[in-house]
Amino acid sequence: MARLSPTSARPTREEMVERARALVPGIKARAATVESDRRMAAETDRELTESGLYKVLTPRRFGGTELDLGMLIDVAAELGRGCGSTAWVWGQLVGHDWVIGMMEPKAQEEMWGADEAALASSAFQNPGATVKRVPGGFVLDGSWGFASGCDFAGWNLFLCIVPREGGGPATHHFALAPRADYEIEDDWFPVGLCGTGSKKLIVRELFVPEHRVVDMEDLRGGPSPGSEINLGPLYKVPPMGAGSKLFSGTSIGTALGALEAVEENFRDRVSVGGAKLAQQQSVHIRLAHAEGEIDAARALLARDCADAMEWGAKGVRPPLESRVRWRRDDAFAIRMCIDAVDRLFPLTGGRGLEASSRFQRAWRDCHATGQQIIVNWDLMLTHFGRMRMGETVEDPRI
Repeated sequence: MARLSPTSARPTREEMVERARALVPGIKARAATVESDRRMAAETDRELTESGLYKVLTPRRFGGTELDLGMLIDVAAELGRGCGSTAWVWGQLVGHDWVIGMMEPKAQEEMWGADEAALASSAFQNPGATVKRVPGGFVLDGSWGFASGCDFAGWNLFLCIVPREGGGPATHHFALAPRADYEIEDDWFPVGLCGTGSKKLIVRELFVPEHRVVDMEDLRGGPSPGSEINLGPLYKVPPMGAGSKLFSGTSIGTALGALEAVEENFRDRVSVGGAKLAQQQSVHIRLAHAEGEIDAARALLARDCADAMEWGAKGVRPPLESRVRWRRDDAFAIRMCIDAVDRLFPLTGGRGLEASSRFQRAWRDCHATGQQIIVNWDLMLTHFGRMRMGETVEDPRI
């Protein structure tokens, strides 16, 4: 991919979405292999690199196109039609570029200075893993889980929960480390989103210098450590409030893939009596209802993305009400997509039970998106309800 300087012309949103659409046939053809291999295809990784789709949220000074948050929805909606796992991995790796664009400039230079194509996965601290403050940084020890796409990333963001001296709530940070500093343990054997390669990472007394650590309090919107060099509004949008769009975008894609699979299957099917199933009223109703749910979910997410970018342009922290609403909407959109694929399921008959079928894979992947704790249905709705009632919302990730 040719480098974009900060002053050169950049592709439009529409052009990048069209590039994603062009990759779907190949991604769809590889979906079964991705599921059985439990990791995204190397060929897809190459195509995402060459197309520039990995760089849509990367700062322009480091070769990115630095577009807007809505790309997490629009591109994932395309990629997910072909393979939910691929859309999930893409969203994770792209979303982390956005976060790293808000970290200290020195950390950005270390990651992208020598290799603008460098990518970062992320992993969540497991029970038993420890983080200690030491002079000049943090020391991490133990295992961190669910590092989606780690096989294709040269760096990782470790979510660190750090005990506060003297008691009180722990602080939350992201610590950025290169691939040489951690081991990958292949423990990913799920029933949905199988190809995300969301494996465990292990570190042993790993020192991470302070400039590669960012406090989540600095990522709640408005100026960030990285916005002194990355001046665009994207790097003033709070990833802790708006960032779960990288999960909900995949649900749109997988639901669209399920819808397409049903439509393709019904065009030539006939009942035992010879009637064309595509002429049945129940088919029409379920297709229309499911597509309406998907469209509504997508519209809700698009509204949030536009709203978040407006706050980024203002350069101030959005109010808690907005941040909690965005997170509620992600959970709600995923729930609508799950309802849509469930509504389509009865139309598939016995074919819908075949583990290898395109619909069944999309059904499993769509349900799996809702298992991410950050978009947990009960939790996000509880946060929103508490906020509406004037109660405290205690979640460091909002």
